[in-house]
Amino acid sequence: MTRRLRRTLLQLGAAALLAGCALPVPEPQVTTSLIDQLPADLPHAARAPLTLLVLTPQARPAYDTPRMAYSLRPHHIAYYSRNEWAESPPQMLQPLLVRALAASGRFEAVLVPPLSGAYTQSLQVEVLELLQDFDRQPPVLRLVLHAQVTDLARRTVAARQFEVERPMAEASPAGGVRAANEAMAQVLRELAAFVLEQAR
Repeated sequence: MTRRLRRTLLQLGAAALLAGCALPVPEPQVTTSLIDQLPADLPHAARAPLTLLVLTPQARPAYDTPRMAYSLRPHHIAYYSRNEWAESPPQMLQPLLVRALAASGRFEAVLVPPLSGAYTQSLQVEVLELLQDFDRQPPVLRLVLHAQVTDLARRTVAARQFEVERPMAEASPAGGVRAANEAMAQVLRELAAFVLEQAR
């Protein structure tokens, strides 16, 4: 083995050892956010002997995930790599529904599954869209929910779709989070009024 070859092999070995001792590169930090804003002006109604069951909300597969969705052009959806929801939209939605409807004063109880007692009506909500739309100027947060009220025999009493587009103050994930909270508060107000209309 020549001296030159020996030196090259030693240099390669030293480089491999140094690479193995190098500090690991930290993973980029993921920012998690919540939708947790209730409207300040919820509708109220007189107390009645009614019990409402708020079923576990559903979502279209694209939104049944903590991943935060955005769009850059029509018929397009993508997800941020460093920004997520703390929970999936249905998981964040259920406690908001319960709190909003309990605060209305109309029901003796607002329940969630699993349920051991009787109830008068049930509410099923589905998240159809929760999207930061950058194809618009200014960008908007689009929230679409479908709600259905059924009676104890599971007959549909009423159903309605709620759609809100909220302008984003800034074109960023943080701007989308603020707009999502504002949009959800608006929809909760409208949805609570809708449920109270059926609560007889």
